Amino acid sequence: MIWPFFAVLMARRFETSIAELGAVFSIAALAGLVAAPLSGVVADKLNRRAIMMASALCILGQFCILALWNSEQIYFAVIVGMSVANGALEPLLRSALGDCARRDEDRPMLFHMRYYLVNIAGALGPLGGLWFATNNPNIAFAVGALAYAILAVCILASVAPRIMIGEQDDLPTSTLLQTAIADKLFMTLFISNFFLVILYAQTDEPLTFFLMSLDTQNINGIIASINVTNTTVVLVVHLFLMKWLVALEEHKAILAAFFFLMLGLLVIALNTNQMEALWLVAIGLATLAEIIAMPLFATVVDRTAPVRLRNSYMGLYMLSNAGAAGVPFIGAVVIEQFGAAPLFLLSAGLCVPVSYLAFRLLSATRQQEAAREAG
Repeated sequence: MIWPFFAVLMARRFETSIAELGAVFSIAALAGLVAAPLSGVVADKLNRRAIMMASALCILGQFCILALWNSEQIYFAVIVGMSVANGALEPLLRSALGDCARRDEDRPMLFHMRYYLVNIAGALGPLGGLWFATNNPNIAFAVGALAYAILAVCILASVAPRIMIGEQDDLPTSTLLQTAIADKLFMTLFISNFFLVILYAQTDEPLTFFLMSLDTQNINGIIASINVTNTTVVLVVHLFLMKWLVALEEHKAILAAFFFLMLGLLVIALNTNQMEALWLVAIGLATLAEIIAMPLFATVVDRTAPVRLRNSYMGLYMLSNAGAAGVPFIGAVVIEQFGAAPLFLLSAGLCVPVSYLAFRLLSATRQQEAAREAG
């Protein structure tokens, strides 16, 4: 509701330059990524609920600061501070969701429901934020503070300080890196998500650069249609496919995700005639990949992580989202030097080896688990 409008508010209130905004948002994104694994490690050692409460109250306090004080320096500090607090909170929210699963079979539905609800919020939030940004942004800050106050109460009431463990799962947190690196399944998910995020990010800024390089007519209308298509596929198609996706075997799901993403990137690369319908088809295919892969990866990490290190695993896994950080810059350079079609063709081609690696390892893991259950 609020985050997308920070840049506009700062430009209007303080005449902040685009370069300054880009720098502070990049710093904030990096700080949030670093905070995630640190938060997970500390939560496994100390008190998970206390860290979650501190993060939620920190964001609450920063919203109050924005409502009471108005300066460029405060906005800069709050953007970075909120990113750090959200980065610390997010992996712990995911691990807490995993606590709700009484059986491993329940985890996929939980994470698909979470993904669906987050996307509903992502679709509706900016609409409310647009009204607040136009009328009175300070009221939006008060609403944000209230929302995190409610979240803090929910955390206090429902989240256990520590994950309950058995003796066989009582691993020391000091072995986190060795355990994660030695865990072939986790590393495969990490690397697969790293490349998936990079490849999926081609449908954001690089696609806009592609449209600009083609001198596309009605570019603003096409971008708006692309956003509507993405939201529609997530909120409508995902709803009808959720039961099927939950039942889909993991190794088949990852293969399907990269297949749809590859098709979407190919359609973009080949649509040099600027047929608007094809842009929307491409985004629909790429969004199918997203709704298959994103909840799947989170589910598998939650299910397979050593219970004693689940918070740490979630935090480390979120570092794989760093893959998209350099996409806008690299995409712009490649498009300027070689054109957009080679960029999207290469991205589509990369889907094949990455999906093959993920498919093989997930298949092997599934067979090992089945053998253990049979034994």
